[in-house]
Amino acid sequence: MPYNNRNHILKRQHAMRVTRQYYEPGRHDRCYRWVWKHYIKDMFHVEYKTYLKWLREERSDRQEAIQQTLFD
Repeated sequence: MPYNNRNHILKRQHAMRVTRQYYEPGRHDRCYRWVWKHYIKDMFHVEYKTYLKWLREERSDRQEAIQQTLFD
């Protein structure tokens, strides 16, 4: 059976939904570190660096999707 990373992608998407729910830009008491510390860390058991990596990957995926829709 070939390897797929579907569960990893679903976990990352769920973490991004939680982030969108609780992160508030401009508020220092609701920053990414606060979201990670209060929700992501206990829910997904990942370190802060991994969480930041997921944020970067999600941002690049979103930009890629926008570019595809603009140039198709």
